[in-house]
Amino acid sequence: MSIWHLVVLALLAVGYIWPVTIILKRMGYSPWWALLSVITPLNMIGLWVLARARWPRVEEKL
Repeated sequence: MSIWHLVVLALLAVGYIWPVTIILKRMGYSPWWALLSVITPLNMIGLWVLARARWPRVEEKL
């Protein structure tokens, strides 16, 4: 695998993680959760956890 493959993969990962971090910040969660979105089995678990958890932003308004 050449260095260009790694550069392209890194750019794609950043391009995917950046919008996820913005969404997580708006939901009131840590942007570090976005790292789960890159690893396929973990992103499904992360989505399930976020769907079932209480959303801090919604709790503030209640």
